[in-house]
Amino acid sequence: MSGRHAGRVAVITGGSSGIGQAIVLRLVQEGARVAILDIADSTETLALVKSAGGTAVGCKCDISSSEAVAAQAARVREALADPLIVIHCAAMQFMKPFAELSAQEWRATQAVNVDGGFHMAKAFMSAMQAARWGRIIMVASSSFFAPPPRMSHYIASKGALIGLVRGLAAELGEFGITVNALAPGLTRTRAAIAGVPQAHFDFVKSRQSVKRNGEPEDQAAACSFLASEDAAFMSGQTLLMDGGEGHV
Repeated sequence: MSGRHAGRVAVITGGSSGIGQAIVLRLVQEGARVAILDIADSTETLALVKSAGGTAVGCKCDISSSEAVAAQAARVREALADPLIVIHCAAMQFMKPFAELSAQEWRATQAVNVDGGFHMAKAFMSAMQAARWGRIIMVASSSFFAPPPRMSHYIASKGALIGLVRGLAAELGEFGITVNALAPGLTRTRAAIAGVPQAHFDFVKSRQSVKRNGEPEDQAAACSFLASEDAAFMSGQTLLMDGGEGHV
C-alpha cells in the first residue's frame, strides 16, 4: 500500500481496541505494516486490517514484562522487519480514591503504563539508532493537565511517560529519532461509551473549543503525523488532542 508510511514497520501496544485500534488502521491505510502487542485478543483488528488490504501481525504480550516484550520483539522482526515506529498506547485505567488504592493496584498501573513504555523503547531503539531514523510515541492523557479525582495512580503514570519522552528525546535526537507524547482528551471509544455517562461527554464537550466529542480517529490522525517525516523537527513534546478543552 502507498502512503506517508509506505515501507515502514510500526509496532503498537494496545492495538486490539479503542484508540490503539484506530492508530493501527490509520497507519495501515497509509502504507505501514504493523505489529500489535496486546494482552487482549487482536482478532478484530487483524480482520479489519485484512479487509483494508493491509498487513499486520498480532502478538499476545504482557508489556509489563521485559522478557515478554523481548520475546515478541524477536517475533516481530522475523515476521515483518525491525520497526522504526514504536507507539505505546496500552494502559491500565480505573477510578478509585487514593485512600482506597492498594499498593498492588498502584504497582500494576505503573507496570503497564510506565514500565511498558520503558520495555518498548529498550526493545526497539537499537534498530532505530542503526537506521538513524525513528519515531517513538507514548500515549499520555489530558488528565495530566486537568486532573480529575479518583485517578491519582493513572495521572501519575501518564506524567511519568511525559517525563520519559523528554529524557529520551534529549538522548536520541542525534540519531534522527524523535520522541513525543500524544495526550488524548475524553474519546468515544467503545469502553468509554459503555463506562462514561452521556452527561459527562456533554459536559466535556461544553468546555471544548471544538463542539463535538472526540473520536478514536482524531487521535489516530495526530499519531500518524507524529510518526511521519512531517514531524521530523518535533521532539520531546506533548501534543494535547482534546478539542481545545485544555491549553498547554
